[in-house]
Amino acid sequence: MTTRLNPSEVLAQRNVDPAVVPADAASGPHSSGRHRGPSVITQLTSAGRALVEGLRSDPDQRIVAVLAVLVASLGLAPIALAPSEVVIYSGVATGTPMLYTYTIAIVAAVVVIGIQTRRQLARAFFPWVPFLGWMLLFAVLAWDSSLRTVSGLVHFSLVTIVFAIGATAERADRRNSFLLWAFAAVAWLQLFAIMMAVIGFPLRRIAGQQALDVLGRATGLTSHPGELAKLLFFCGMCALTLPQKTVRQRWVAWTTLGAVFLGVSLTQSRSVLAAVVSMILILVVLEFVTGRWQKKYFVVLGITGLLGLVSVPWLIERFTADPEGGDRGHLLQVAFDVIREHPWAGVGPNSYVAIAGASDPLTASGVPVHNVLLLSAAELGIIGALLLWLPFAMAATTAIHSVFRVRTAELAPRVLVSALPGLVLIGMTGWGLMQGPYFLMFALIAGYFYARSRYVRVASGYGRD
Repeated sequence: MTTRLNPSEVLAQRNVDPAVVPADAASGPHSSGRHRGPSVITQLTSAGRALVEGLRSDPDQRIVAVLAVLVASLGLAPIALAPSEVVIYSGVATGTPMLYTYTIAIVAAVVVIGIQTRRQLARAFFPWVPFLGWMLLFAVLAWDSSLRTVSGLVHFSLVTIVFAIGATAERADRRNSFLLWAFAAVAWLQLFAIMMAVIGFPLRRIAGQQALDVLGRATGLTSHPGELAKLLFFCGMCALTLPQKTVRQRWVAWTTLGAVFLGVSLTQSRSVLAAVVSMILILVVLEFVTGRWQKKYFVVLGITGLLGLVSVPWLIERFTADPEGGDRGHLLQVAFDVIREHPWAGVGPNSYVAIAGASDPLTASGVPVHNVLLLSAAELGIIGALLLWLPFAMAATTAIHSVFRVRTAELAPRVLVSALPGLVLIGMTGWGLMQGPYFLMFALIAGYFYARSRYVRVASGYGRD
């Protein structure tokens, strides 16, 4: 008679502790050795618990979290919360001060970052002290106290705050580059919104005369193709700066860049299309000159060439219909006249359309000068405009120094240098770069890239952090 022993008895006879035996060894000869992994719900629950624990214990994760919320509110849902009914005004800000989703996100970011790194946040405001002093001086002495002007003052103040947030948060985000990933996600979600509109299910509808003006052009979750194009340009800068240490990361970076290209082409924005192409070509040239050329850049060049071919039909159509850019020449003359009459104080923040429109019907209809330097000089005075753009110029010069003097291997300075001609082109051919959440996005990215370029320079022995 044969007696069959169970696995525990066999182990006991061999003087082996069952607790130290692998599970598959004790499962018997008929076991397949397979086991089910945790369910999706279990994984999400574990990830949520880990996130909450990280937010509790790690200050950097708290900063990164509010940074992600700020990017989402600017890039996907810049929704007005109050008041519900306002007079439409075509300025850098609304005609009356309004509370937006990104306003709350900015306040939350300042509180969280201020609690953790109060001194660094204060230092990030130093480049803006002259401009803030200039605004305070003329707000007291020269500009009117209308709601329109107050709205402009709030807008420019938020620009300085967001720049400081980006510059300060970069230190906490240096390891994970979460801001870059967040803007990459924004690009994909905007492309999803474009595709939904193409198949007849738009996630945002545009009504009135503006709907006829943008017919056939992609708007995504924004209200105008030009706005979407500028947003995607910022996403393209971040996509090029994404970490590319693994094959998966490289695929994400290049496919995100492809999504940006496709979205820009569908907006039919001539200036942003030229800006994106110039950014790519300059980056490739920099990589070649500095000896960092890799085969992967053939993929980038191929995507760029495909973008150009796809865009040729609408480029021909738009240049045929509007070869000289509309009434830009007339608008430039109006701006020069305003600056000549108000060289020191300007007409006041957010007041260009109201003041210049009193003598020019086209401007009064809601069409300001399509040049951010002239627009800022007309509103803030010549010196005020120079002070406004000074921190952005500092970010650019720091990146240039890091690329050509330090010869850094860090991507952020090289991408910023590559983007400079495109940014100048966008700013010199339109005014939307100073408007609403898009100026705030520009300031956030500029502050972030400035801090990363400065860190590279300091790490190489040039100056102090």
